[in-house]
Amino acid sequence: MTLLSLNHVVALLGLVLSISSYLLMKRFGLPDKLAVGCGILAALVVSIFWTSVMLGTDEDDD
Repeated sequence: MTLLSLNHVVALLGLVLSISSYLLMKRFGLPDKLAVGCGILAALVVSIFWTSVMLGTDEDDD
């Protein structure tokens, strides 16, 4: 039994990407709403990409 599966690693990297996107937008001086929106968008892009990858595989994780 592994502690972290590939799905956990992708989720963790998506979280790191969204936090870093938020912090970068705050550093550039964007308003809070835009910085939070950029972080949420980064998380959505990762989740949509990983969902499409998982739907493309023929394996079942049952």
